Amino acid sequence: ANYLETCNMAMMGSAIVQGDCRGIVVATGNRTVLGRLNKLVRHQEVAPKRTILQLEVRRLVNGLTTLSLVVGAIFVILWAVWLRTKFPGFMSVSDALANGVGVLVTFVPGSLPISLTLALTAIAKRMQRNRILIKNLTTVETLGSISAICCEKTGTLTQRQMVVTRVAYADAEVHAAQVHVDNGVAARRVYETAAWCNNAILDPETAHLPAAEREATGDATDCALLRLATHMRAVQVPDHETLLTIPFSLRSRWMLTVCRTDETKNPFILIKGAPETLIARSTSIQNASGEIINLDDEIRSKLKEVQRRWADEGCRLLLLCRRDFAEGNNPLAELADSPAKLFVEAGKSVSQLTIVGLVGMVDPPRPEIPGVVDTFRKAGVRVFMTTGDYSHTAAYVARQCRIITSATVDGIDQVLDAEAQQPEEKGTKEVADDAVPASCKASNSDLARQESRADSQHTLTTPRSLVVSGPELRGLSTSAWDTISAYEEIVFARITPEQKLQIVEELRARDSYVAVTGDDVNDLPAMRAAHVSVAMGNGSEVSKAAADVVLLDNNFSSVVVAIECGRLVFINLKKVIIYLLPMTNLSEIVPSLFNVVFGLPIPLSTFLMLVINTVTDVWASVVLINEEPETDIMLTPPRNPKREKLVDVKFFLQAYGFIGLIQTLSGHIMFFLCLYLRGGIAPKH
Repeated sequence: ANYLETCNMAMMGSAIVQGDCRGIVVATGNRTVLGRLNKLVRHQEVAPKRTILQLEVRRLVNGLTTLSLVVGAIFVILWAVWLRTKFPGFMSVSDALANGVGVLVTFVPGSLPISLTLALTAIAKRMQRNRILIKNLTTVETLGSISAICCEKTGTLTQRQMVVTRVAYADAEVHAAQVHVDNGVAARRVYETAAWCNNAILDPETAHLPAAEREATGDATDCALLRLATHMRAVQVPDHETLLTIPFSLRSRWMLTVCRTDETKNPFILIKGAPETLIARSTSIQNASGEIINLDDEIRSKLKEVQRRWADEGCRLLLLCRRDFAEGNNPLAELADSPAKLFVEAGKSVSQLTIVGLVGMVDPPRPEIPGVVDTFRKAGVRVFMTTGDYSHTAAYVARQCRIITSATVDGIDQVLDAEAQQPEEKGTKEVADDAVPASCKASNSDLARQESRADSQHTLTTPRSLVVSGPELRGLSTSAWDTISAYEEIVFARITPEQKLQIVEELRARDSYVAVTGDDVNDLPAMRAAHVSVAMGNGSEVSKAAADVVLLDNNFSSVVVAIECGRLVFINLKKVIIYLLPMTNLSEIVPSLFNVVFGLPIPLSTFLMLVINTVTDVWASVVLINEEPETDIMLTPPRNPKREKLVDVKFFLQAYGFIGLIQTLSGHIMFFLCLYLRGGIAPKH
């Protein structure tokens, strides 16, 4: 059972702040919510995962070691079979062993570990200047291979700050900006309910700022209403006194205050709460001009339609109401000095309410997010939203963030239809052409670019959008996941920690290199399963401890810098390695070979070779380490480490067969020239 979907479940450690109840234990140990998380984490691989760079360097070192042993063995065999028998006095056993050791030394560049460390350190400092904390230097290069990012909605893509965006009266829907400058009767009633029926307060540390710019502390909904009131500077209201406050509760689903002003001294009720609860207790409503009219069935239907439409647009809804009493017929008038009796009487008076307005609130996206998502799209990196919100809300926010850009959004039905249309193929996981939903079909040129993505992963030329909820993921087949992973714009809604982990594992199984952002313990299993885990600086200590990268400035746009640095370090490392290998390998092995075969003197001893490798080459490679990125570094698809290695056969051919030969030839020409000019020794001697 998904306990997070229930409305009558208390987690261990919850505090009961009001009322009484009887609790029944339904799960203990690993069956609880936290127990499941613990089980997921414990069942994951406990051994430290190797980064892509560690695997690449290990592969390089293994190759160089094998080559050095082979060439060293050849030198020893030449001495033992040929030189020792044909020219007994030319080379002793100790000289032969010294030559063999020299080959081993020259094949593995002594400056390579130092240069690698300097390159990673330089990139880490570059990231530090952008307020990015990298815990493991070798993780930097993995960032350059990221092809998919699973990010949380709240706090990562949004500001984690509710804002009132619209107000609905009986006859009009008004944008919040219009309410800010309105000074009519309707706006005054909205101000009184929003500001006086409120438990939020303005932060005292921002007292020096204008009221509209001050920060509020308290519940997110209360803070949003208080900020709305502080922006309504055109409204003139008298001083008031709050006689009673009944806090919001899940049972009543409303909050109530009893107030009176200095003008009338006649107490009245202000109340806010869930629309479905308060509409049933209301008998009248005000229009945009402040006139009170009867709440008939037509207006009730209109309010329900506004509720549905605003909810589809990602709004949280709240109804503002009030009840005024005529002087001489006010049951609250004589109870101002008796809080207990006032509490009882006010609770009985939650009826015959007048609706002041229906307000819609949203947690707006961070202003930089749409541009950041577009940058990722140009770089071939897919951005997926994972959230616990409902599908309609998540899809609306995703469209604001430009995670969803296509006009048509598919659902699980299209995925299942595509699965049914797929031809049966054994031994492959590739999605057939007719597995693409009909609503996602693109032009011929777009399809051609999609086919080229097999060699350059995720060019993202054809936006295709999918919104799927957590319960719909249960029991999906492998082919269905193949179809889902082919989409370029995906929103996963109503996701549990287990399902988020499943999403990461399914993407990894299809050769995607995944980064996961998280700020809570619920994200821990998915973060540990991802190639790179990213935590926000204001997240929980658990998430920051498990993350590979921490965004100290809580800015999702810093991930762009991190990926750019990951791509840059890969390019610079290739430059450093292709510089060091010919300099320290071929150009130093050939003199040893000439010494054994032709009897030429060795230009450098083993000690001098080490000095040159460690000292001179490092300083020269610093220039390559600190090279700036190219202007198109974020306009190319991400590197697939399985196809594009740090070093491969082509790389070695260029290093040894082209650059190495030029360096070796130039070095020997200079060596023989010095022998001739300084000692009069010519090659014929």
